[in-house]
Amino acid sequence: LTIFSFLCTITAAVDTSPLPTDEHGDYNAADIIEWIRSNPDGIIHESLRVGRETPGDPNSINGLFVKSDTAAIEKGDVIAHIPWDCTINPGKKYNFDKFESCNNVYKLADELRLGEESTKAPYVRYLLSLPRGTMPGEWNEMAQDFLSIVLDHGQLPPYEEQWKFDFNIDWLGDCDGHEDDEFERAAYHLNHSRDEDTLMVPIYDMMNHSNDPKKLNTLTYKPIATGDVFRVVASRRIEPGEQVYNSYNRCNRCSLSLFGVDPDDCETFSGYSTSDILSYFGFVEDYPQSWLFDSNDSSDDDMPSEFDMCMLKNPETNEIDVYWGQDNADDHDVKWAENQLKRLRKLLKKKDEVEDELVGEGDDKIGHYQWETIWRYHGALVSALEAAVDASFFDSSDDSSDDDSSDDRNVKDEL
Repeated sequence: LTIFSFLCTITAAVDTSPLPTDEHGDYNAADIIEWIRSNPDGIIHESLRVGRETPGDPNSINGLFVKSDTAAIEKGDVIAHIPWDCTINPGKKYNFDKFESCNNVYKLADELRLGEESTKAPYVRYLLSLPRGTMPGEWNEMAQDFLSIVLDHGQLPPYEEQWKFDFNIDWLGDCDGHEDDEFERAAYHLNHSRDEDTLMVPIYDMMNHSNDPKKLNTLTYKPIATGDVFRVVASRRIEPGEQVYNSYNRCNRCSLSLFGVDPDDCETFSGYSTSDILSYFGFVEDYPQSWLFDSNDSSDDDMPSEFDMCMLKNPETNEIDVYWGQDNADDHDVKWAENQLKRLRKLLKKKDEVEDELVGEGDDKIGHYQWETIWRYHGALVSALEAAVDASFFDSSDDSSDDDSSDDRNVKDEL
């Protein structure tokens, strides 16, 4: 894939030291933790470890965990204080209320060029080691074209200007970036997928995402002003062996309306929908999910065409509950959703037939990771559109007992 040769260009251009590993051979961020703790303002909780969920298993997920042989992290405990000097930041141009920064992408590109010469070398070393090609905007042309087919060339979210052309629009256009500078390109995508608004924050950016109330266990607090620390605090007791989670979209509409998320905790730009998570982070989030669809085919811009909903897994029944947002699906929306479902199901029937032809190594093939991500998102779209159709049926009928759907969904009141 083009993306791998691009990664080689980055790493070949910069000398870096080997990454530290634990006794199982898993990366453990020991150099970053030591570096943060060496700062008078730096704190990393003694019970925290970086590594795999199942140590030594290469197929196990990487993340932050409470050590299994130590005490729990209690509610209110400081998990991490990341000093200002350990972040990659816009400097004096930092603004608490600003969510994007061309300046910080340039700063990150400069740090990547410096490599081991950077004053933030432990963090830069880690960033340079990360694989490219996880976000759709970084995929090769074959993978992007196939995702466009799944999304019906702009009819389904995320829309192409958000993921396919964002580098050209945001970086080359708005930030006057340089198309052929591999460090700027890497910095742009790293910043979009790992930043906290205008900050790049070590350790914090290793936390995995969840909005599941049973899993989510932290709150984060940005620096108020230049020079302040970045704080991560336990929002509940976190048991030994448990994973430490962050939410990448804590303050989306569904969370605010259904989970009672305190708006005062929404100090970051974190209102992303499920389609935004794919676009900006390159994965499909588990439930709860937040969806916004636009059934307008651009032939009549005056026709109301948006409908939004939340999908949650009921903890008691394990069924999927559907909540309408401000805009329910009307008859036009339902017909549009049904047509999209027919198209997506037809595409699924061809999956095995075209996989051998399309998937493999090289610029003219779709990588295995990209292929699996596309089909996971395809499944999420089908579930969401089916839920919208089913929910509209229940809304228009007093008799829900005739439903013969194989999916277990309950329709809830409007948010």
